[in-house]
Amino acid sequence: MYRTRLVAVLAALTVVLGCDLLDPNRPTSYPDTNVFGNLLEVSEPASDTGVVTVTVRVGVPRLLADSEEQEGKPTPTVEDGLVAEISVNADTLVLFDGEAATLDAFAPGREVAVLPVPGTTRMVGSDRVLVDASHLMDFDTYRRWQLPRLVKPEELAPQGDPANVDTAGVERSPVPVGDGRVLYFTARWRAPAQPGEGWHGVERDGLPVPGPDSVPVERTYRTQIGDDGWSTPTLVTFPGLESAMSQRVTWMAPDERLCLLSVRDADGESWIGRVERSGDTWGPVERLAMLGDNVTDGVFLAGSRTKIVFATARGGQSDLWLHDPKVEGSPLPLEPRLNTAAEEVAPRTGPEGELYFTRDGRQMVLTGSNLLRVEVDGQHRAVVSEANPTADGRWMFVAVPRFRPVEPDLDIRVAKVLADGRLGVPVAVDDWRP
Repeated sequence: MYRTRLVAVLAALTVVLGCDLLDPNRPTSYPDTNVFGNLLEVSEPASDTGVVTVTVRVGVPRLLADSEEQEGKPTPTVEDGLVAEISVNADTLVLFDGEAATLDAFAPGREVAVLPVPGTTRMVGSDRVLVDASHLMDFDTYRRWQLPRLVKPEELAPQGDPANVDTAGVERSPVPVGDGRVLYFTARWRAPAQPGEGWHGVERDGLPVPGPDSVPVERTYRTQIGDDGWSTPTLVTFPGLESAMSQRVTWMAPDERLCLLSVRDADGESWIGRVERSGDTWGPVERLAMLGDNVTDGVFLAGSRTKIVFATARGGQSDLWLHDPKVEGSPLPLEPRLNTAAEEVAPRTGPEGELYFTRDGRQMVLTGSNLLRVEVDGQHRAVVSEANPTADGRWMFVAVPRFRPVEPDLDIRVAKVLADGRLGVPVAVDDWRP
C-alpha cells in the first residue's frame, strides 16, 4: 500500500510536467504530494524569518526503482530538471536515521523525503515545486517508517536486553524520583509491521510474548542507578490489577510510599487510582471516583496531596482538568489558554509548580504565567513527550520516538534543563549518569 502511494505521487509529479500553465512565473496551487529526490543544497537561514530553503532534485529513490524492476513493474520517470524548493522552519520535523536531527546531518546527494504542510504545494512553471515542509527526512527513515516491505532483515531493530530500560518495544511514562537515581516507567510490546514479523520488545516479568491476536498489556517497572549503571528493571505489582490491560505510575512520592496510577481495565475503562505502600508491598488500589471515568495521567500539584491535575476526553477530546476538594463543582477544566481545539494529554508537574503537558504531539510547559513550547537545543522541532523533571529541576526525563511502521518505538531519554522551556540534547537513559 505504501509503495503504491509513493509511485502514485511520482506519477502525479510527472503529469504536472506536461501541464500548460497560464503564467509560468506565478506559483499555482497544486494537490499536496510527498516529494522525493536528492538534496542539492541548503540555504542560509533568512534573516527575518529564520526559514531555510532546501533544494531537492525530484526523482525516484534508487531502492524503490530497483525493487519495482525486480518485480517487473514499471517505474514512473521524472524528467530532468524538476526541482523542489522546500521551506524548513522551526515547526518542521527534521529526521535523520529515525530521530530528530538538524539539517547539518544531510550531505549533498542524500535521498530525502518531504511531507508537506497541507495546502502549501505550488507549481512554478513546469520545472519547480514549492513546498512548506511539515517533515523532512532521509529516505531510509521514510522507508523504515512507511515502507516496511523495503526494510532489510538486518535493519530490524534488535529486540533488546531486559536488563536495560530501552528495548525495541515501547518504554514510556518516565517518573523519576528525587534526583533521578530511581526511575519508574512503563513498558509493553510493539506490534509487528507485516505478516510473519514477530512482536518487538523483550520478555520481562509480567510481559509475556503476545499471541497472534493478542492486545499487549502495559506494566510498570522500577530501576535504580548505581556505580555500574541501572539495575535490572523489576515489575511493580499492584494487588487487584493482574487482569488490567494497562497500569502506569504517573506520580510518585519522594519516599516512594504513595503513588498515583493510571489504569485501563480489561473492559477498556480508564480510571485513576491512589496507592500506599507498607514495607515492600503496595496496598490495595483506591479508585478516585470523584475524578470520574475516562480519565488518565493524574498528578498532584507541587506541594499538595489533594489537588490533582489529570487528562480526560469527557468533552469529546482530551483536555486537562483540575480536582480541588475546596472548590465547588470540582473537578473543572483548566483555562482556555491550556485547553484548546487540539488534544492536551500527559500532564506532569515540576518542583516550582510548573505544569508540563503534550499538545497535539508537542511538549508544552506552563511556568509562572508563561506558556512555552519545550524546545531541544539544536533541533528544529522537539520530538519529546511525557516530560517529567527531577525534584531539583536539573534534569528532564522524556519519551522520544524512533519512527517505525504501525507505531513509534518509544524510548526514554534524559536531557539537561537549560532554561524554562529549553532542553539540552536528550541522551539514552541507559547511558545517562547523574
